[in-house]
Amino acid sequence: MSIPGFGNIEQVNDEISNISITIPEGNEWRIEVPFNKILKLKVVSGILEINGTELANNVQLQFSGTKTFLYSPVSDSVVEYSLVDNKDDLSLVSSLDEGFLEYLSDDSNMNSIVNLHMYLESKRQLTKDFNFSSGVEQQQSGPRVMIIGSKASGKTSVLKTLVSYANKMNSTPILVNLQPRDGVFALPGSLTATPISDFFDIESCNGYGFTTTSGTLLHNPKQPVVKNFGMVDFNDNLDLYKLMIEKLGITVLSRLDQDLNIKNSGIIVDTPPLNLKNFDVIESIVSNFLIDHIIVVGNERLAIELNKKFAHKLNQLSIIKLSKLSGCVDVEDKFIRLQQEQTIKEYFNGNFKTRLSPFKTDIELLGLKIYKNILTQDLISQMAFLPAGDDFEKDENSREEDEDDKELAKYYLALDEPNSSNLDNSIVAITHLSNADKKIGRDLLNTSVMGYIHVSKFDDEKKRLKILLPFPGVFPKNVLISTNIGYSE
Repeated sequence: MSIPGFGNIEQVNDEISNISITIPEGNEWRIEVPFNKILKLKVVSGILEINGTELANNVQLQFSGTKTFLYSPVSDSVVEYSLVDNKDDLSLVSSLDEGFLEYLSDDSNMNSIVNLHMYLESKRQLTKDFNFSSGVEQQQSGPRVMIIGSKASGKTSVLKTLVSYANKMNSTPILVNLQPRDGVFALPGSLTATPISDFFDIESCNGYGFTTTSGTLLHNPKQPVVKNFGMVDFNDNLDLYKLMIEKLGITVLSRLDQDLNIKNSGIIVDTPPLNLKNFDVIESIVSNFLIDHIIVVGNERLAIELNKKFAHKLNQLSIIKLSKLSGCVDVEDKFIRLQQEQTIKEYFNGNFKTRLSPFKTDIELLGLKIYKNILTQDLISQMAFLPAGDDFEKDENSREEDEDDKELAKYYLALDEPNSSNLDNSIVAITHLSNADKKIGRDLLNTSVMGYIHVSKFDDEKKRLKILLPFPGVFPKNVLISTNIGYSE
């Protein structure tokens, strides 16, 4: 508490500098907030949404490092806001950071997205009615939707809106993120599948929210299934990427069979920017998740070509065109990297309203099994030095083990002698695979991620790692995967 007359100066300045803006019905208030600023706002009157998530009235919200829009769907709405310096994150941002930008626009695609939602909701209702009157063996799944499009087309905004609207209708769709650049209820470099039973935490860095490993939350904690890819560009190891899609698809389809509400709600899949050159990836996603609706955002030619490519199954697959969201802007690589760093920071430390207490400790290397993601270009270089031929004296079991090792070697390298050069300032995934397993093989490709640690320093002499854990506790003796995601505290 502050003594009257000697209150918090920042709060006084906020009150003085508050600006009021009216957002007409059907309009968007588009904002771009740099990382060195915090936008504090509250809805004074009316109804406003961010990507389908409704904002509470007279509750202050904070945003930093974001480019988004507030949509007023049914009536004129009034917002009050102020802009203050972000003292926590100035160290992350150079002096070249762009300033705050805001403007109103009546050029909105939200009516098209609402119509798309109502179409998908009708499919869910038909599925619910059918499953209610049929036996377990005949039960069907709700719409399995895949959203694709070019860079900066608005795919992720469409995904968030469709998931949020489905949740408002008491559905629990599985949100599948196949864009490894984004950390969706996980850290960057991951592919995830998460049943959404609550609204998104729009004040978190990426607008999704925290995970179950993040402690006590204002929202229901999300429980994602996480597959490690370990890189931010799916082209870095395309074979591993498609393999992780296959493994995640098996898990998601199995989850549909275990929960009728989730089965009725279906799946919504977000993807990296894809075009016709990536048709093998598109085909892999369609087959592994049994996709029956492809929504193509902002790329009419791609929609036409996909109609031709999937002509043999158009009775089972609907391809829907959606215009590019008019408010989308190109995002610089620097901005993306800062978002990734903020996502990692939130995972360990929380944010302004949910403070977490990460645990720093030292652990011995002895007894740890650590693997490293392999870039395809590095694998090609290694294969040039491998001996040719086969050993015909090996028995059948040995050959099976060799095949497992060869399969694993395409994706992961065992770090028999880890050192500071390959572990310092890295994000390491803790798998569900126990260290006690003598033979790893394909089990490493099938396992999921339990959580993450940050290795700040590896002591080459003492063979000890300085690590940061999300919370105190005994370090699990599980197999570790050192990702290509770097981070410095």
